[in-house]
Amino acid sequence: MDFSIIDPHTNAVFQQILSRIRRLQSGGTIDSLQDIGANTDHQIGASYVSLKELAATYPPDEKLALLLWNQGQREEQIVACLLFPQDLNKEKITQLAPHCLHFEIAGYLGSLYLYKRSDLLELSEEWLNSENPLMQLAIMTALALSLIHISEPTRLDVIS
Repeated sequence: MDFSIIDPHTNAVFQQILSRIRRLQSGGTIDSLQDIGANTDHQIGASYVSLKELAATYPPDEKLALLLWNQGQREEQIVACLLFPQDLNKEKITQLAPHCLHFEIAGYLGSLYLYKRSDLLELSEEWLNSENPLMQLAIMTALALSLIHISEPTRLDVIS
């Protein structure tokens, strides 16, 4: 396990985000999910749209995103997906991916972050061949979104 000292500014922003996420809590959403038998562990019921709006007020920040990711909560991991910087190294993101809370988060990791990476094809080979279904879903989501947004026909030929 890696340890690093968190500077006071990063810690203050982290605490601010946690507080803002808590204010987005929706008991009605949790009740509705429980009524249909959905697992509501590790979440407070904040909507994706609200979390996206919250994340948009902060610049990408690796330390902050990692702190949020490691909380192991739905809302924090979604915000982390929105705050991961594009230059996050391949090894680090590969270590984080198996720790998606569940398939919903793996989908967000692919659709909010991975699809924009310049090394998507390199990652895809490794992740598709992994035995981790969360990594497989994240990379398949990223590849699908990449195909939708593709502008270079040569890249499409490589993927297919």
